[in-house]
Amino acid sequence: MISYDDGQEVCAHYKNFNFSEHLYRIRGYKISVFDYFICGYNDFAHPLPNKPEVNGFDMRGVTFVFNKDGSLWNRFLMLPKFFNLNQVEETQYDKVKDKEIAHISAKEDGSLVTFMMTPDEKLFCKTIRGFDNDQAVKGMQLLYEWEEHVLWVKTVLKMGYTPLFEYVSWDNRIVLKYSKSELRFLGLRNNKNGEFIPASKVSKKWPIEIPKTMFIVEEVKATLDYLIELAKVKENIEGWVVIFTDGTMIKIKTAWYFNIHGVRTDHIFREDYIIKNYYEQTLDDILSQLDPKEDKDAFEFVDKVTHAIDRYSNHIDECVEEMAKILDLTYENEWGPFATVMNKKPYFQYVKFWLQDKKEYKNRKIQNVLALTYRLKRAQQIVDKWAK
Repeated sequence: MISYDDGQEVCAHYKNFNFSEHLYRIRGYKISVFDYFICGYNDFAHPLPNKPEVNGFDMRGVTFVFNKDGSLWNRFLMLPKFFNLNQVEETQYDKVKDKEIAHISAKEDGSLVTFMMTPDEKLFCKTIRGFDNDQAVKGMQLLYEWEEHVLWVKTVLKMGYTPLFEYVSWDNRIVLKYSKSELRFLGLRNNKNGEFIPASKVSKKWPIEIPKTMFIVEEVKATLDYLIELAKVKENIEGWVVIFTDGTMIKIKTAWYFNIHGVRTDHIFREDYIIKNYYEQTLDDILSQLDPKEDKDAFEFVDKVTHAIDRYSNHIDECVEEMAKILDLTYENEWGPFATVMNKKPYFQYVKFWLQDKKEYKNRKIQNVLALTYRLKRAQQIVDKWAK
């Protein structure tokens, strides 16, 4: 399982772009959260070339809580990164079709939320993206509507598990319509060994009884082939999460969901479309609808575009980093003289963000690339230049 030191080493290896660390304070306690952005399968499977035993599947959501003296108190895990059927090599149909299924559950169309604890045994709510967004605030409110829910959550946290929920609501709609706000219990994640126990399994054999008022995601009984066929015609559901006995998890989404969600393949050979979805991290969903063999040309086109954009992005990083070194070594961090000479250089406007706030630097760089590639012709020119 990913350790705090491993997480920091991964971030350093990727220069805090593909993988990054974010620090917060909650009631005076330091909270470290790791995240990822635009990673290939091998980045998750083998993020550190010199440490094959380390993987990055938990690098989005894993949260480290520290004591006030700076020592590490606890690690909390959310759901690991997992992929759509046929999305990556390891989830190709031929590789999973003969695996034994341990569990199937309906995939809810909301926001993943969980509850964690600081050393003073007080709870906080977290989504993948943070602690103070609307979903986290609403999740905390919903939990505290039932005192038995609060007690149960604290109990399982003390037992070494992170309870995971999907926050669904009429005002948090993605595609599906929900009539009210609810926390739907997905399952528990063992913070020591990473095991995920689905909600329906917990309700059957868990030593601590689940409150009757807690909405549990329903278990589904089916074969893999049946779900694949059902996904072609089933409506009003996002899809299913399948867990095999070897621990592999995959997603199967319905064609209806993809169509309503606006994820279509009409523009798969447009550079601007690929770049936009690449940075919005929706390419996975698009590509999972294609066949790696029959649509080989589409996969090759996407690889070409994303490779070019990665090279262009790395070029910007190199230029900005070089200017930051010049500021330090030549101008001894005196901004005025440096700016007088360097202000006409490409990407000069990003130097201060590079030095002061890497997250803001990354956001501004991405917005700049998206603005430059908004028009198809300009996107084609950039891809042609950097694909070589």
